[in-house]
Amino acid sequence: MDKVISDIYTTNEYNQFRLIEGNRQIRVNRKLENSILEKGILTPIAVNSTLEILDGQHRFYIAKKYGINLPYYVTISQNMADIIELNNTVYNWSVQDFINKYVEDGKEAYTELNELIHRFKYIPLGDMVSAALGNLNKSTKDIDIVKEGNFNFLDVEEFKLVVFKFNDFIYKTELKSVSGLFIAFFNMYTIKKFNLELFIEKINEQDIKTKIIGIRNGEQLLKRFVRAYNYNLKEGSNSYIEYKMKKNRTVAITDERIKNLINPVQVRM
Repeated sequence: MDKVISDIYTTNEYNQFRLIEGNRQIRVNRKLENSILEKGILTPIAVNSTLEILDGQHRFYIAKKYGINLPYYVTISQNMADIIELNNTVYNWSVQDFINKYVEDGKEAYTELNELIHRFKYIPLGDMVSAALGNLNKSTKDIDIVKEGNFNFLDVEEFKLVVFKFNDFIYKTELKSVSGLFIAFFNMYTIKKFNLELFIEKINEQDIKTKIIGIRNGEQLLKRFVRAYNYNLKEGSNSYIEYKMKKNRTVAITDERIKNLINPVQVRM
């Protein structure tokens, strides 16, 4: 026999509900709004015993905006951890939603990260997160670290300098900041002997901008960067970047790195 686990109510008394600090920021969702105007609210919002909205704040705002009856049910869930689990299961929080939540929680690293994301919107989020963690390749595991609330810079001030130098780099070379470009630049920048002005000069001389059109892979971009940098340099010279070829025909830098920007695990790889 089926059990009744919760009653569903409907109301137009919107002021009895409250939002929980740290939940996702409200964004305009025209598709959801049009669907509700056409069909009504098909999925009740979830609230806790004090009528704080755990799930459904967008439906709540649309109902309030248009005076639509709002269906809701009371759940035993009480806190932000429950909200994240509920939303992530049903609606999938974006990475930015998680960042916003941890900014609300007062986590300084997330505040710093959020400021960089909004200031340098052309740098793909995955590239920025992986590099900020000191990793030389982009990985979904790094995004999981952000979602779990465990993100932290290896050295926030040094990393900010990398971002500003990258900004200068794309301005002077006119390269488009596609996926993989920032992480490839980070690979180069963290080499101790790396000279940015020399790199910019060689990128422009060899017209690398036209040669990397369509490439969105950081490892492939790095290989082209290394070859461009080493062009006309004698192997073994002080300026030449030492590397070895991997089985997949990408490069692994063997020169010394700037340690406070690189995850120690990466150095040993």
